[in-house]
Parts: sequence; structure tokens; C-alpha cells
Amino acid sequence: MLHRISVNNFQSMRDEITLDFRVPGTTPDNVWLRHPTSQPTLRVPTVIALIGPNGSGKTAWLRALADTIRFAAYSYGNPPGHIHQFPAFASREAYAKPTRIEVEFDAPWWNFDPDEPNRVFRYTLELLRGTPNFLPDAVGYEALRDFPRGRSRRLMERRPGRPVHVAKDLSVKPSDDRLVSIPANASVLSTLARMGVGKFSAIVDSLTQVQMNVSAVDPIRPDAETVVHYFRDNPPVRNRISDRLGRFDLGIEGMRVEQSVDGKWRLFFAHSGLDMTIPFESESAGTRHVVQVFPALDFALATGGLAIMDVLDNDLHASLVDEILAWFRREDTNPGNAQLVCSLHSLSALDDLEKEEVFIVEKDRAGATRSYGVRDIHGVRRGGDLRKLYRSGALGGLPSFG
Repeated sequence: MLHRISVNNFQSMRDEITLDFRVPGTTPDNVWLRHPTSQPTLRVPTVIALIGPNGSGKTAWLRALADTIRFAAYSYGNPPGHIHQFPAFASREAYAKPTRIEVEFDAPWWNFDPDEPNRVFRYTLELLRGTPNFLPDAVGYEALRDFPRGRSRRLMERRPGRPVHVAKDLSVKPSDDRLVSIPANASVLSTLARMGVGKFSAIVDSLTQVQMNVSAVDPIRPDAETVVHYFRDNPPVRNRISDRLGRFDLGIEGMRVEQSVDGKWRLFFAHSGLDMTIPFESESAGTRHVVQVFPALDFALATGGLAIMDVLDNDLHASLVDEILAWFRREDTNPGNAQLVCSLHSLSALDDLEKEEVFIVEKDRAGATRSYGVRDIHGVRRGGDLRKLYRSGALGGLPSFG
């Protein structure tokens, strides 16, 4: 689960901004707050919703997180030159500065110590621009730390002009030639994983399990053929979405995968009161969107993993958004502490979410994003009408017209 993320000089985030998802100890217990396995005394929401006007920086937050995960997992294959991620704030001053992102999280599957398998990790990444530029071209600093018994320990650290430090129990000796073969524009994690270092391969494998629809432009939507083949090859998932679609009160009684006379596989939907099934292409935009995002959400829920979804509520009725959020908030549908980080435009979600789950994103007059949790706003009571407060301007983050 994510505990905290800090970003500096990335897209609309000019200055350092931190979102801390850890809730105070005075917060009452609830099913939407979970105790990470690494710290039983800590609690983190299973839903983190970013709310704010168009262009305020909601997607920038998700891109910062997604770019960091992808860089750590895949950057070894980058061609020489600029890193085509991590764009700076759009000013000449920012072009000369590094971009820095730090993520704190727990990952019980990273079992470095059998005596204490569950602990907090912190990944720090700083990217340099050799000459003033929108994009960086080298890693200036990279580190992965854990906190056995609350003490900080370097699992990996990389600094300019120094040998890469790797903890002894990660099976890499200081004299290992692989430590001097790390490209300037690639991650140590990605490089050592590709070179077959066992523990680093396990780290990168876990990163590839994070479900994301975030891209450099618009949210990723898998094409119809990919979706059809996934449901064809995974009958349990197909059964689960058929059940969920029925709960949405869309009049859908079930979804089937059938092979047409032309040999192609297609999705068909049975509707109550209709004598024929409806093909996927003829369903509403909302139904198609649910079907396209369901595999990612279902995988996160089934594995207790992380889903990062931009404009989750796109094309969806408010009640469908509430139902999807409830999958992560309820214990019966989320027994493994899966976590959803998403951006939303639908204000109806504020009717069910609590102040610890909602983060406001807005821009100042200079075009720089600022963000804060609703729980940090003085006077917001638990169980208060967050939608009414938001629309009144009491929470900030309202679009400005005229």
C-alpha cells in the first residue's frame, strides 16, 4: 500500500508537494482504513481520490507515480539520450533543476528478511538535466531503503561519482562488474533485474503487477480484441464481471464470449426483456468503459495490489462510480488490502468518501499545482457533507469561470 508520495519539478508541480495518506491515530476505525502488514499501528485508506478542476494537476500526480514505477521497472532498455519521462515545470528556471520523486510504501511480497518479512520501503529518484531542458537525461540520485525495526537501512544507493551501494543480503558484491554497467539514464533496479540479480528481479516483477491506465497523453484503454481474449482465457474473471454488471442495474443479465462465423471472438451481452444479445461495440460508452477497466481492478483486488486509474469515472453514471469505489472500501470485496489511487470529476463520490480519502488538487495564479488532504482543512467534521462543502468553495479546488 502507498503511504506517502513527494514530487518536485514535475509537469505542473513546480515546488515540492507531498501527499501523506497515513491517517492520525485519533481517526476512528473503519473498513475503508486498513492496517498495512508492515506497520500494524498504521492505517491507510484503500481509496485515494484526487478531486479538482480540469488542468489542475490530478493527472500529473498519477503520471509522477506511474512514471516512477515504469522507470524503476523498464528503463534499462532506454536508448541513449534524454529520458522521455519526468517533464519539468514549464519555466526556464525549472529546466535547469532536477526532478525528484519519493514514494513510501509497504510491499509484503518483498521478503528480504524471513524474521521480519513485512516492512516499509522508500524509493527515491532524482533526475538531472545536463543542459536546461524539458526532459532529464541522467539519474543523479537513486535509493531504495527499508526500515527494519524502525531503523533506516540502505538496500541500494547510487550517487554521482561513487560506486553503487547494494546491501549484502541482496546477493551483489561491491566488486561485481554489473554495478559499473548501469546506464546513466536507467534505473539500478531495472538494470540489475535485467542482468539476472535474483532479488532485483523479484522487485521489478512486483512493480510490473501494478495496474495503471496512465499514459503521457490520454488514459490507456485496451482495445476490444485484447479485452475479448482476456475474458475468453479467464472464465472466473468473466463470471465475476457478469455478476458485477448485474449489480449495476444496467439490465444486463450476463456477458458471454462467442466466436463469430468469421472466426473472430467477440463479447455479447444478454439483456432482460431482449430476445437477442447485444455485441460489445453496440453497448453504451459506460458499459464499454467498465468492461475495459474491470480486468485491472479485478486483478488488484484479487492480489491485494495497487491500481492507479486516471479519470476512473469517465463515461460512468455516478452510481457506477460509487459501486467501483465500494469494491475497494468493503472488506468482503477487498480482503487483501488492495488500494485504488484515482482521479475523479464526479462529485457524487464525495457523498460516500470520508475526508481521509479525498485530496484536493488546484493551481495557483502562476500555474503551479498545490495539493492537500481534506482532513487537513480546519473545521471539516467527520461525516460532513463533502460535496456541499466542495461546491461552496470551503474545500478549495473549484474551477473558476470568467
